[in-house]
Amino acid sequence: MNKIEIQKNTKKWFEQWILKLNLCPFAHAVDAQEQIRFEIEESDDFKKCVQKAVSEIDFLIEHDSDSHSEDERMENDTKYYIDTTLLVFPNQTDFKDSFEDFLDFVALLDLYLEQNELDTEFQLVAFHPNFIFEVEELNSKSHYTNRSPYPTLHILREKSVQKGTESFGNVALIPQKNIEKLEKMKDADFEWLKSFQK
Repeated sequence: MNKIEIQKNTKKWFEQWILKLNLCPFAHAVDAQEQIRFEIEESDDFKKCVQKAVSEIDFLIEHDSDSHSEDERMENDTKYYIDTTLLVFPNQTDFKDSFEDFLDFVALLDLYLEQNELDTEFQLVAFHPNFIFEVEELNSKSHYTNRSPYPTLHILREKSVQKGTESFGNVALIPQKNIEKLEKMKDADFEWLKSFQK
C-alpha cells in the first residue's frame, strides 16, 4: 500500500470516526485551526520507528506557542503552532501483527518521556486495528473507540488536554458516552475498520 493511500485512509478514519462520531470532543478545535500533524513512518525497522517518534516529540517542543516570541513565530510560519501529532506506522511488522507489541512500543516511549522529564508535557495514546480494552468483552463495540486502520501513536500536549478538560467538564463521562454511542450502531457500520484487522 502506497503512502497516498495510507494518508487517505488515516484522514478518512479521523474525519468519519474521531470527528463525525465526536469520540474526542477536544479534536474539533485543533482540527479547525489546522493544528494537527499527520505523519507516516514507512520503515519496518524498529529503531527507525523509535527515532521518528522521538523526532516528532522534538518537533512539537519546537513548535510550541510558548517556545518563541510572537514575532519569531510570524516570521517563520503563520501556522507555527502544532498542537498534536498522529504518527502512523503502517509497515512495522511487529506492530501490525501484534497489538501487545505496539503497546510495548508506546510504553517504551512513555519511559523516554519520564526519563527526560517530559511526562508532564505530553501524553501518548495508542490506536490499533486490533485494539482491545482488557475490561471489556472481546466482541464489545467499545474497542472501536481506539481502533484505527494502522498502528497509530497520538502525541498530545498535556496543557491542551487540561484545557479541553476545563472546557468539557467531567471527562470521565466521555468513555461511557462513546460506548453507548457505538453500541447503538449497526454491525455494518464497522465493516470498513474491520477490513484492516489481522
